Amino acid sequence: MTGLRAGDVLILAAAAVLVGASYAAFWSPRTEGDKAIISVGHDIVAHASLLEDRTVPVDGRLGRSLLKIEGGRIRFIESPCPGRYCVHTGWISRTGQVAACLPNGVVVEVEGGAREFDAINL
Repeated sequence: MTGLRAGDVLILAAAAVLVGASYAAFWSPRTEGDKAIISVGHDIVAHASLLEDRTVPVDGRLGRSLLKIEGGRIRFIESPCPGRYCVHTGWISRTGQVAACLPNGVVVEVEGGAREFDAINL
C-alpha cells in the first residue's frame, strides 16, 4: 500500500469543507424568539410577548396552569397535571421550541426568529 496521493488529499479536503459547511447551514444555533403562542387543545388562547416579564394563567382541561415570562423566555411554573413534566421542562426561548402539559392540554411554542429544522428529509 502506498501513501496518500495529491488527488486523495484533495478529496479529503473537499469532504471536510462540505461537512463543515453542512454543519454551519443546518445545525447552527437557533435564534431567540420574541413571542409565544399558547394553545389549549386546538384553540390558540394567547399570543404573549417574551419582551415583557409577567405571569400568564391558562385554564386547561384539568385546571389552571401558570406560565412565567422573564428575560425573553417562558416556562411552566405551576400545573395541575400528575407528573408535572411540563414544569420540569424549564425555560424555552428559541424559535420552534415547545413546552407542553399534555394532561391539561396546554401547549406553548416560541416564535418570531429564524426557525431551525430538527431534521431534513428529501
